[in-house]
Amino acid sequence: MEKRSSEIEIFMVSRDGGEKKKDEVVREEEVVVRVGKEVHKFHCIPTDLEELILGNLKSRGIDASFSSVTKIADNEFEVDLPLVEGLVNNPQKCDSNRKLTCEEVFTSVEKLNQHGFLFKKTGCAHVIGICGSGEIFVEDTSRHCAIDKAIGLAIRDGIDLSNSFLVASCRQTASTIKKAIFCGIPIVISIAAPTDLAVKEANRYGITLIGFADSKRFNVYSHSWRLKI
Repeated sequence: MEKRSSEIEIFMVSRDGGEKKKDEVVREEEVVVRVGKEVHKFHCIPTDLEELILGNLKSRGIDASFSSVTKIADNEFEVDLPLVEGLVNNPQKCDSNRKLTCEEVFTSVEKLNQHGFLFKKTGCAHVIGICGSGEIFVEDTSRHCAIDKAIGLAIRDGIDLSNSFLVASCRQTASTIKKAIFCGIPIVISIAAPTDLAVKEANRYGITLIGFADSKRFNVYSHSWRLKI
């Protein structure tokens, strides 16, 4: 398993003075992805990179099943997208009838916290899970990359995204909610807050958006009919 953090020497200062000590910091590298004439750059933990690319394509409305990813150098990839009809999709309203219980929400948040290994070690990682029809958890410095990696890993494992829900340690904005919309993920749960535009997009496209979730309570911002209370 590739090392995801590095030990460095720091100088820690407190009211009692200063001292040298060892500390763990997350590894972050630049990843370059060429899609035709377009060049995309990601700053992320250098793991699950092909899954990151597939998830990013899917979360932008591009049918990843038509693509092929080739590694051309360290942290540099090329994506071949054939010119086929229906390759790029517009966002569609989610028609999934997937429902979940309050206990499933509470349990998913507890599992999210349990899988925050890098966060506990370094304080510098977001945790994303996709649960319900299979279960995947992944961490990254970037919330967008973490979501894309989780989506890519789910695609790789054949998980039905339309029958799943996404649980996140990060705030929900229009840009993160759109990833769920393009992937047809019907429910997004976050331990953090949503923005007003995230709520608007969730309402518009049929996504159940839950925020401020912990092991005891949560807020439902849109399409509460999916909650079995």
